[in-house]
Amino acid sequence: MKEEDDPALVLRCREGDRDAFEQLVIRYQKPVFNVALRMLRNRQDALDVAQTTFLKAFEHFGDYDPAFRFYSWLYRIAINESLNALALRKPRGELDGNTADDRPGPDRAAEGDQVLQAIEDALMRISPELRTVTVLRHITQLSYEDIGEALGLPEKTVKSRLHSARERLRDHLRQSGAI
Repeated sequence: MKEEDDPALVLRCREGDRDAFEQLVIRYQKPVFNVALRMLRNRQDALDVAQTTFLKAFEHFGDYDPAFRFYSWLYRIAINESLNALALRKPRGELDGNTADDRPGPDRAAEGDQVLQAIEDALMRISPELRTVTVLRHITQLSYEDIGEALGLPEKTVKSRLHSARERLRDHLRQSGAI
């Protein structure tokens, strides 16, 4: 059985075919979750954003312009929902003795996760706009063109933001002693 392409599935979704929507969810649930997780760095928040992303996509299939790639449209929804979740976060207060420490333990550090942790920490310290292009380029591995399409930005702006993000990440990694 041949796998249907996105435009065919979207057309079926617009006609009310829930099986087609289920196929799109299965196809994109992991990439959407990963984008949200990298943006939010919280598994539960990322799960919530992924669920909301698919719900909004389902509700707004009529707004989707088939001139653009479906996954770019879906990623845009996921990015917007991630940014909304970040905006709703309250500043974190001081930790008390009953709060769990989510830093890596000795066994994780021994496995070489320190560098990954430093990168994730640095990623969370840059602006959401810069984090977004970084995640889409380096985690999701979208092309500059696809990132521009997903974010509604010219390709030159994507490249400029990515350059700025890399510089800021490098600075944060140097300050933390990771490099």
